[in-house]
Amino acid sequence: MGSVTLVLVAWLLAGTSEAGMPAAPSGNAGTFVAKSLTVRGEMYLYSVYLPPGYRQGSSWPVILALHGANSRGRDGVRPRTQSVAEAARAHPERYPAVLVLPQCPPDREWSGDVADFALEALERTLAEYGGDRKRVYLAGQSMGARGVVQLAARYPERFAAVVAVSGRYPERSGLDKLKGLPLWMWHGDADSVVPVSESRALLEQLKTLGDNSVRYTELPGLGHDIFDTVYLDKAVSTWLFAQRRGK
Repeated sequence: MGSVTLVLVAWLLAGTSEAGMPAAPSGNAGTFVAKSLTVRGEMYLYSVYLPPGYRQGSSWPVILALHGANSRGRDGVRPRTQSVAEAARAHPERYPAVLVLPQCPPDREWSGDVADFALEALERTLAEYGGDRKRVYLAGQSMGARGVVQLAARYPERFAAVVAVSGRYPERSGLDKLKGLPLWMWHGDADSVVPVSESRALLEQLKTLGDNSVRYTELPGLGHDIFDTVYLDKAVSTWLFAQRRGK
């Protein structure tokens, strides 16, 4: 049995396989469903998180969550430990939503084919699990923050709101398309991995473009790893789910 096959077997054992639709989650932690998707000849892995009380036939908010660099790989499991997923499991009453958790391959970023894979995973999830297209959200941390801002700038009409935490934003083209799309950026002012100047500069550029829908919270004395702080803040989930397309 080859190494790739071993990884796939372990990944499928780590959650419900995509061979059949899962039963409704039991308990308070929700359920992860292991998924795969082939884009332009390359196979990618992702997980879908179903909240406690999930039932088919209902219309659910959906969050596409993009992880940071340390969760890259081909195991399909690491993205499940990112902070928005952990917050959803710890406080399911705050995150009554389906989560799409794609995994970026090693040495890649959320751009090109990998970004297309993430969007296709989102589309499949919306169709398979009854997602509400007026309540589709983006959440990204570190490398993923850059990814969600890029996706939002490419397809602003597809998302209701964006949360971007500790991101680096070298691409500045197309930012005018973010105007009117609720965006909440977070950064620690003592971040030694991604300088806080990255978020400050993006904020200033958006304001220059007349974007009054952007919010920015800077956490004094904190570094790069503020993800738990952000997603465990009840104000974040309350704000996020208050946003709807066409509202």
